[in-house]
Amino acid sequence: MMDQEIPRSNEHMSRDVFATLFNLTNKQPWLVRRSRELFDTVGLCTTESERELLIDLISRFHFRSVQNHLDDLRALAAKITNDWKCLPENTILVALEDRELADSSAMLVQQLKGPLAELGAWKTGNFISQLGEVVRRTKNGSIVVFVDDFCGSGESIYKKVVWLRNELISAGKTATIRVAVGSSMEQSKDIILPVVDDFYSVHWLAKGLNDYFRDTELTEAVATMRGIEDKLGERHGKKKLSDYSFGWKQSEALFYLEGGNPPNNNFPVFWWPKLRPARDRATLLPRV
Repeated sequence: MMDQEIPRSNEHMSRDVFATLFNLTNKQPWLVRRSRELFDTVGLCTTESERELLIDLISRFHFRSVQNHLDDLRALAAKITNDWKCLPENTILVALEDRELADSSAMLVQQLKGPLAELGAWKTGNFISQLGEVVRRTKNGSIVVFVDDFCGSGESIYKKVVWLRNELISAGKTATIRVAVGSSMEQSKDIILPVVDDFYSVHWLAKGLNDYFRDTELTEAVATMRGIEDKLGERHGKKKLSDYSFGWKQSEALFYLEGGNPPNNNFPVFWWPKLRPARDRATLLPRV
């Protein structure tokens, strides 16, 4: 279908809607710094049902401030040392990164150094940012812990774990493989748990629509979101909107880490930078 001009709401925002958006900042303080983008995002809506759905979803965002993130790091460190009984002598913490491009999990590996140093004699050699190094560094009986700040569909972690297991088998090595994440979509359990020895997440997140609404309300919410996504441009560079409808792998995520790059598992209305016909827009979540 050809891109067409999308009608914008031609009514001025009512006092009630303005008050609702203003009150959202009490529940979601990060919106104070994104107020223009918030109004622009809600301004895409041409019906009351669209507006109500977007406001509801925004109110349910799982936002992690810098302090929240530090709390999550300490929770991960406590899980690794106190519950899993991992020791510096036999444990490797590894990022999912296997390319030259920067990855959020590589940053998390670095950020865990401080919290873990508070709990034991961990050394630089326990932390690896390149997945390819793990096979060489792993000894029989080692514990390998994959870490990340967010897990959406679970697809990336699944692929990296399977790759590592196959490489270790080829090298004649065995290891316990665990996964520790700050925030994860609940759906990822079904993908990851069958291939790891344990999977821990500080926070488990539900889908924004399918895990929240039921029956007729769900049907209406899905139809409303499809109507909202129809206002977005069909392409952004080489990316197609259809691949990210309702978030990557239809994750329906509502997650934002302060200062981080929001995952593409979020509903695209919050981060997709194009409107029809190929017009730029200011997105609620700034994403590279």
